[in-house]
Amino acid sequence: MAYEPIIELKNINVTFKEADREVHAVDQVDLTVDKGDIFGIVGYSGAGKSTLVRVINLLQRPTNKEAVVKVNGDEMLTLPARQLREKRRNIGMIFQHFNLMNSLTIADNVNFALKKSGLSKVEHTKRVAELLDLVGLSDKSHDYPTQLSGGQKQRVGIARALANRPDILISDEATSALDPKTTESILDLLADLNRKLNLTIILITHEMDAVKQICNRVAVMDDGRLIEEGELLQVFSQPRAELTKDFIDTTTHIESSLAVVEKQDIVQHLKPGEVLVKLGYVGDTTDQPLITALYDKYKVSANILFGNLEILQGTPVGNLLVVLSGEPKKTEQALVFMQDNSVSVTVLKSGDKEVQSND
Repeated sequence: MAYEPIIELKNINVTFKEADREVHAVDQVDLTVDKGDIFGIVGYSGAGKSTLVRVINLLQRPTNKEAVVKVNGDEMLTLPARQLREKRRNIGMIFQHFNLMNSLTIADNVNFALKKSGLSKVEHTKRVAELLDLVGLSDKSHDYPTQLSGGQKQRVGIARALANRPDILISDEATSALDPKTTESILDLLADLNRKLNLTIILITHEMDAVKQICNRVAVMDDGRLIEEGELLQVFSQPRAELTKDFIDTTTHIESSLAVVEKQDIVQHLKPGEVLVKLGYVGDTTDQPLITALYDKYKVSANILFGNLEILQGTPVGNLLVVLSGEPKKTEQALVFMQDNSVSVTVLKSGDKEVQSND
């Protein structure tokens, strides 16, 4: 598959000066987004993710001379004001608080984005109707924002952001104010628009569940820096940074469940040949009866204390917390057997002694 960069950020620094200090909101970040990506940028409040994406359309300019900001191959930092305004029309944005005008109807809110489009009045009307149909609000054109639910307001925001047929849509915490069910429907809509329009989407969020639902790539930010980046499946199944692991635990609950599991009597009193292990498996591995094979091959039994299975980009990803029991040498052989079959094995506790082991 050929990858075509649509956004290229290099050497991006954004520094704000306060009374007695400098705040490095974005600190030496490089980022490339390919055309058609749904690219998630995850981080806690203050991590710098919103500041970073505002650099894409230069609503926030980098504060260092070495910075490079390319969109569709054009260097944004060198564009004259008029050309920059035109380029910005190719980048739609949706926000957490919708930013709708309560004095205008839904149709007029969407139409407002077409103010300088050069379309005729008839073309305006047709385009607004198309957009409202696209987001499932054809029957709400004459309503006002106060008559809509939060999810419906966000759909209006999406329609307005797509008015000028952008190639890029930036979603800045756009689902943070919504309930889980509504959030899921908005994310489904964004994924559908990505497919129908070949729309590149940048999803800014602090919720790993949102990233997991629709993104194909993800980056994690902390204190202005990009600390991890890659394909969703890779990052989710093999996280490197501790913060990434924390985010993933908010959706898999493996680490939080471990604290409960460790208090169980079976774990508190492990015998020789018994180990508490965390098993991670991806793709075809999930189809193999490996737990059954452990007993058939090594007479090692498995007591599953916690399990989690996700489907990410159509690929199963699973984690188990298991106590394995057998003769000490056979248990060691069983662990090697699982590793040889592409299962990530972390020994958490062995006998009465805790040990540390890398995946």
